Amino acid sequence: MNKGIIQLIIIIVLSIVILSLLGVSLRTLFTDQTLLENFKFAWEFLKHAWGTYVWPYVDSLWQKI
Repeated sequence: MNKGIIQLIIIIVLSIVILSLLGVSLRTLFTDQTLLENFKFAWEFLKHAWGTYVWPYVDSLWQKI
């Protein structure tokens, strides 16, 4: 179990290093209004798709088990 947590920490640190080397500022990235609106739109779409198309089938399969 500890290997998974350590690997996750290493991946996060390496991702931050790579983004920094590419010149990406995380502060600017997360305060950009357009980016936040795009993520909000994508999240709402995923919630709608899950609730409308995926969950009814998963629920019916779960009830049969």
